[in-house]
Amino acid sequence: MRVGVIFGGRSVEHVVSVRSARTVADGLKQAGHEVVPLGIAENGAWVGPEDAARTIAGVAKALPVPSGDARASLSHLLAARLDAAFPIVHGTYGEDGCLQGLLEMLDLPYVGCGVAASAVAMDKLLSKRLFERAGLPVVPYAVVTRAAFDANPAGALGACDALGSPWFVKPSVGGSSVGCRLVKERAHLIDAVRFALQFDDTILVEQGVKAREVEVAVLGRAGAMAASVIGEIVPGGEFYDYEDKYLKDDAKLIAPAQLPDEVASELKHNAVRAMDAIGGAGMARVDFFYLEGERRLALNEINTLPGFTTISMYPR
Repeated sequence: MRVGVIFGGRSVEHVVSVRSARTVADGLKQAGHEVVPLGIAENGAWVGPEDAARTIAGVAKALPVPSGDARASLSHLLAARLDAAFPIVHGTYGEDGCLQGLLEMLDLPYVGCGVAASAVAMDKLLSKRLFERAGLPVVPYAVVTRAAFDANPAGALGACDALGSPWFVKPSVGGSSVGCRLVKERAHLIDAVRFALQFDDTILVEQGVKAREVEVAVLGRAGAMAASVIGEIVPGGEFYDYEDKYLKDDAKLIAPAQLPDEVASELKHNAVRAMDAIGGAGMARVDFFYLEGERRLALNEINTLPGFTTISMYPR
């Protein structure tokens, strides 16, 4: 099969996507497929197979940025004569349903969740509301919007006090922990929210829980979704941030995690329920907190195009 590996993109996760594409391309080749690398540069222009292949090979850290009309560069995708596409564009314009919508319009089969599920999963607030509606436990949280914060910063943070410290601040839309901060003192909360607002107009402030971070990979069609063994992340720092995920080698990735059988069974069951809650199919990584002292689980988020770097959890 002639498979296009689409990677790069306009988001802050561009370099991560390049690293994921290398792993995916190698796996496809080992499985006997013909790989056609297609990149999306940081300005949104499509990059042809030759330049994309050089980037995957490690000649360049990021895709070259072509000059000219970015819209005209879509010809690279149209001329590729693909049987299927494997989009591995993390973040905005790649993981959020935009790229999936383009592939749908071209009637080109692709790996991963569809348009609606991708869009919902990318928005942490929307997905949390769906998880709650489905009866899945989530960490208590408050919502801060840019409009409310700009009008009255102190008042916009009022609901956060009920959560108690510490707080975990994150943009509602984003990935790879970009824009996230762990806040231990109330006086620093306003700066963390202001920082997160650089990445999105809606911010989640979550209760900072002391818990084990565990993850489940899911794969399959709707109604026939399989869950993997449980993986556990032991962060190198205070939380599993961007540097831990992609730059340093301090975090420990344990698979399978050492958990009671009933907890592992509940995790797998809830991972499939989470996928069902967003209407997803294909693949995803579902992230949980396990509050060991309370023997309680809380669903954190779902990632429909998880990292595929050599140190990422999903391929493990």
